[in-house]
Amino acid sequence: MKEAITLNLPADVRDSLEARSQIEAISSIELIERAVREYLLVRRLQTLREKMLKQADLQGGFTDEDIFEMVS
Repeated sequence: MKEAITLNLPADVRDSLEARSQIEAISSIELIERAVREYLLVRRLQTLREKMLKQADLQGGFTDEDIFEMVS
């Protein structure tokens, strides 16, 4: 179920949002929803990375490349 949220944006951000929504041929609301979903995904991945690096450090200190190879 969707719920309404009121969002106050500075005029320049609103103008950019409207321009981008026209370019992408989607509504401003859909563009905002996509942006929030992408932001939340990035934050989850960053949190996971931080946890993995802490765990790797406890096991002898792996580099980002080591971890990438382990999960690839």
